[in-house]
Amino acid sequence: MKKPSKIIIDVVPIARIPLSRNQSFSYLSDAEIPAGSLVSVPLFRRVTEGVVTGHRPDFERLGNIELKKVASVLEENFLDKKQIGLAQFISDYYFSPLGIVLKSFIPKRVKARVKKSDPKPVMAISAAGPLGGARKIILTPEQKNAIKKITSANLKLKIKNLKFLLYGPAGSGKTEVYIEAVKNLEKNEQALILLPELALTPQAIERYGEHFGIENIAVLTSKISKGEYYRQWQKIKSGETKIVIGTRMAVFAPFKKLGLIVVDEEQDMSYKQWDMNPRYDARTVAEKLAEMHRGKIVFGSATPSIESYQKTLSGEFVLIEIPHLKIPGAPQKDYDGPEVLIVDLKKEKWEKNHSPISRKLRSEIAYALKNKLQTILFINRQGMSSFSICSGCKTVLKCPKCEKALIYDNSGVYKCTSCTYRTSITPECSKCRGLAFQNIGLGTQKIEREIAGMFAGARIARMDSQTMKVSGAQEKIYRDFAEGEIDILIGTQMLTKGWDLPNVALVGIIDADNMLAIPDFSVNSRAFQNIIQVAGRSNRPHAKFRGMVIIQTFNPLQELFRFAAERDFQRFFEKEIKERRDLSLPPFGKLIKLVFQDYDKKKVFQEADRVYGILAEIDDMAISISEPQDSFVANVRGRYRKQIIIKLKNKAVTAGVKAILSNLPAGWLIDVDPISII
Repeated sequence: MKKPSKIIIDVVPIARIPLSRNQSFSYLSDAEIPAGSLVSVPLFRRVTEGVVTGHRPDFERLGNIELKKVASVLEENFLDKKQIGLAQFISDYYFSPLGIVLKSFIPKRVKARVKKSDPKPVMAISAAGPLGGARKIILTPEQKNAIKKITSANLKLKIKNLKFLLYGPAGSGKTEVYIEAVKNLEKNEQALILLPELALTPQAIERYGEHFGIENIAVLTSKISKGEYYRQWQKIKSGETKIVIGTRMAVFAPFKKLGLIVVDEEQDMSYKQWDMNPRYDARTVAEKLAEMHRGKIVFGSATPSIESYQKTLSGEFVLIEIPHLKIPGAPQKDYDGPEVLIVDLKKEKWEKNHSPISRKLRSEIAYALKNKLQTILFINRQGMSSFSICSGCKTVLKCPKCEKALIYDNSGVYKCTSCTYRTSITPECSKCRGLAFQNIGLGTQKIEREIAGMFAGARIARMDSQTMKVSGAQEKIYRDFAEGEIDILIGTQMLTKGWDLPNVALVGIIDADNMLAIPDFSVNSRAFQNIIQVAGRSNRPHAKFRGMVIIQTFNPLQELFRFAAERDFQRFFEKEIKERRDLSLPPFGKLIKLVFQDYDKKKVFQEADRVYGILAEIDDMAISISEPQDSFVANVRGRYRKQIIIKLKNKAVTAGVKAILSNLPAGWLIDVDPISII
């Protein structure tokens, strides 16, 4: 019998294939196609892109089974073996279809538009390259020791632990340690600098650009155009770019030889993608990526996550601590942090002050303005209010699609923060048809209006998800604030991290209690981190004056606020870790959140009960299953939601649980290591 001359090509289509099915399909080709090539293949009744994972000689198939042919080869060796391996890891770990994961690795192949000025991806931030003269870094002994520990770690020298936690307060010079670590890389090695927020990108480009030149930096964020993204992607793949700066999506870049990964502000929950597949955590993926490239990874923070700090105690990470930075020539201080005051808002009410701005905060803002110093006001909610109630019957005004409380907006309408719903200028109560509403709680817009009324001549700006929607908004507000064009900056948690601006003398935390209002296992650590991080925007190493932080609360005896005021991470960690150990919560256990959503409310209840019944049959004392419960937001854009929480005390996902999760029907969302269980 004549030997078949065709080649069987294994391809993973860029499509959502149920986890219960094989993620790879076989096609025929006249010639071998290298693994990692991007091809076009027929899939059911359409043609789609796919990634080749392997090939083998054709063979005589029983039953005259015919295979479809590869339609075309779009680009050979588009992805490398490490990228395919990383995609497989993400697919397996987060129970996400492999084709959907690979889609994140494949940029749109679009040419960047060439403009006359041909701007680099610095987004209007200028930075001196080698010819411009970088600021010379004078390292402290502690910084030198940190750099030595990081750079001396080498597999060839049998120093196998290449994972570090760099722990130092705000203004301790962690960025200088990162820069020197990059300088110590071999000539052909690349570095990845991960940032949690887009707002931190301009400063990072400026700092690294001073030392390595803008032409050696690639930027990967969701805000750059598809053409520019593809151009940056090609530079990384060719090895032309030494440093990649980006948000969580940068872990999908095509690195040639990755020698160092820096996860800056590693405690930030923005590293977790929770709203779409794959629901990955960039910190976990970065750790795997470093292992695959046999490179070093440094997690840096002034307030380490509970999970990361525990890993230093168990020996998984090497702990490196550095103190507050004292710069030669800068004003010398006999203190390591800003002055922190806790203001009791109950006393303010007793003294007839009904403003959300306490008398102490108001006087300190006035002092800062008089001395041409800058102020940051932090509130963990956007809009004019938390919710609004009917003045007549006290019914909460809710979104008809999501059943979520609407918030009042400066534009004069009430809007939903979960969907696009907006009321007319004259909404009416769904119960009594009343037209008068009372706004309850605080938001960034309300604080902006209050401050504008108090300080008519002050230059005020707001930084929240609403004002940052416009392209280039993050870069503009950073530049304006850095250049002193803004006196008072009001914002949410996106302004709490990373900025190194010595003229910020005052930080006000408007409503600290609001950060503890959500019944979630991680709420304490988030609140502690937010307070410490935003407080760290003052008292920078080059500052001429000691900064001040004012925490406004109705509960001044709250232990967490005292820990934050004293910057006592150790006591906070000891209290938090004991509670988590007792309840087998991360890092001592593993959580998986299952959410089912559908427009049919009855179907949601029935399906949630059905799957719970299957899970409840698992006979394993190390696994606990919660009964189906409403999600914190039980209705989003008209779709009802029920959730089930799986807690594994041994952290390993058993074969039985894997089988059940892999066979869940459409409508189920699987969130491994969720940042929230509500």
